[in-house]
Amino acid sequence: MKAPAKAGLEQFLTYRMHVLNKLSDRGISERYQAKLEITLPEARVIASVGSFGPFSIMELAKHANLDKSQASRAAEALINRGLIGREASSEDGRVVLISLTPEGRVLYRKVMPIARKWNADLFGCLDAAEMEAFGRALDKVIAHAQG
Repeated sequence: MKAPAKAGLEQFLTYRMHVLNKLSDRGISERYQAKLEITLPEARVIASVGSFGPFSIMELAKHANLDKSQASRAAEALINRGLIGREASSEDGRVVLISLTPEGRVLYRKVMPIARKWNADLFGCLDAAEMEAFGRALDKVIAHAQG
């Protein structure tokens, strides 16, 4: 007897990606909390500003894959802890840019290895060829979705 075809949400790639995203977020969030006592949004802010910053809050939200209010709350918490600083943009005084403080750079150097290890652990079930094909496929779908 032939197994029935998937008929529900589980057939959609977008649903499966959402499930994977939630599982991934939960796993990395637990690691950041246990090892660094920071939230996932705070870790994303540190990683984004450390990798690509300084940023305005709008730019930060885009790069950190957070909504503006999440990015703003996480940035404010990190400012209050002295891990990021804010200053007016030299190009437009109305824009406030956030950047890592020296203490924030120390934290950045702790955040990134945790992220790399989690990524390696998560995708460790794939061999090199599968990982390369998966990466190419994701890049293609992302580019298509961006128009």
